[in-house]
Amino acid sequence: HAIADGVIQYVDAAGFGAGPHSLVIDHPGTGYSSLYGHLQQEPLFVRGDKVKRGDQIGVSGDPDGSCGSRPHLHLEIRSADYQTTYNPLPLIDANWHMLTSIGPIVNNFQQDLDHPYRWMKLEDQPEVHFSQNILNNYAHPWPPKLESRPPVNTPTRRHLDPLPEGTSFTSRMVAVNRWNINAWWKPTDSDAVYLIDAVPGQQTGVFRQPLDGSERTYVEPAPPTLLSPDGSVTVHNIGGGSFRITRLADGLPTGGSWDVFTNGNYPSVSPDGRRLLWEEVYGEIVPGRDAPGVEVWVSNLDGSLKRRVFTQAGGYSMWLDSRRILFTKRITFTLETRLYILDIDDPAVTPIELGSHQNMRGLQVSPGGDFIAYYTPFQEDPANSSVYVVRTLAGSTPQRLDFFGAYLWRDDRSLFTLSFDPNDDVHTLGLIDVLDGKRLTLSDPSLTPIRVANGDWSVSPDGLKIVYVDPTDYGLYMLAAE
Repeated sequence: HAIADGVIQYVDAAGFGAGPHSLVIDHPGTGYSSLYGHLQQEPLFVRGDKVKRGDQIGVSGDPDGSCGSRPHLHLEIRSADYQTTYNPLPLIDANWHMLTSIGPIVNNFQQDLDHPYRWMKLEDQPEVHFSQNILNNYAHPWPPKLESRPPVNTPTRRHLDPLPEGTSFTSRMVAVNRWNINAWWKPTDSDAVYLIDAVPGQQTGVFRQPLDGSERTYVEPAPPTLLSPDGSVTVHNIGGGSFRITRLADGLPTGGSWDVFTNGNYPSVSPDGRRLLWEEVYGEIVPGRDAPGVEVWVSNLDGSLKRRVFTQAGGYSMWLDSRRILFTKRITFTLETRLYILDIDDPAVTPIELGSHQNMRGLQVSPGGDFIAYYTPFQEDPANSSVYVVRTLAGSTPQRLDFFGAYLWRDDRSLFTLSFDPNDDVHTLGLIDVLDGKRLTLSDPSLTPIRVANGDWSVSPDGLKIVYVDPTDYGLYMLAAE
């Protein structure tokens, strides 16, 4: 629908991108124009046609399947001369943080370690001036670019007692008037989170923020040292395409250390701390372009027995457990994503297809690797647009959950959930047992109004606590059972 009164200026103009079909509307007297891209079919307008705010002007869709995050509406607010595009938040009244709570399609904002506070919030995204310098061409970005990031680490197995009926989670402030965005956990520390913050007059650093609200302390220079899922192995980039892999003993680097060459691609350590997994991507990952070739490599922790175990165009890989790897692949020019599982200890080393899913997004592996959770929007039958879980065994049938919203694994069989309502700005916290489908409501929005900034929430390694950033004050808060 048109966001404001205007006059049609361009239909399917290739110079604006966002194909295969698009529409540009001028909004006289405002200084703005609007671009609607990735449309299902050519809009039935000609230049000079007038539209009113709210008029239907097209249908979003995915007719050529060329963009991994489609179907979606590509909406830009541009200047009247089309040379500048603006952050839409100040111009469109919407519950933006609720809309982003179900997570980004590809990745969240990359942090500039030389200017760590810049452009990390929805509200402070910069204007883009076409034909000028690339804005995010950072000298020291974190996380690293998509082509060299480590595969996602699956948490080690944790199994918790079911929460009793009547359990209520309440919120407590951890830190305000400080930088709190993109905090993460260390596997062996459930009493604090870690984050990248500025050090006045010094290099940007990693800090530990205790959950009791006490003062955060400096840990190391940024970027952070990476850890294995059990916290027993560290991974440190030493340059020259190599990484120093160190096994810890009683928290100290006395268990052995090896320099492993991965051609500059960050490795991920298996949940048992015995193997490495990394990807070699041959080209740039650019939406709307053909996916580059990807080689998946594994080795022992010391770099021995290095071997290529899988090759495909596009997609990504991650550990399921100490011996199984999950691969995802978007099938070009379709809405289909296929999942494969490879047992690297199987002499045949043959991947097994787990299933195929339309518009699959938000994939998360349970601690221990027994289940996968994901959601599937834009199904032909709207009732099938939902969250699903499936066992990581060949022939398993996906189970539809009676829920749609954000989710994170609590333990090896249950998910914490956040309600999703575009007409509200407050979430309700819940819990779903994926084995029996039992649901619990864990918060009362009138007593504990949970607001999450840009999907920034996470579960502690012990599964007992949740931290989140509130967009009202960008403070860091903790949810825990009373």
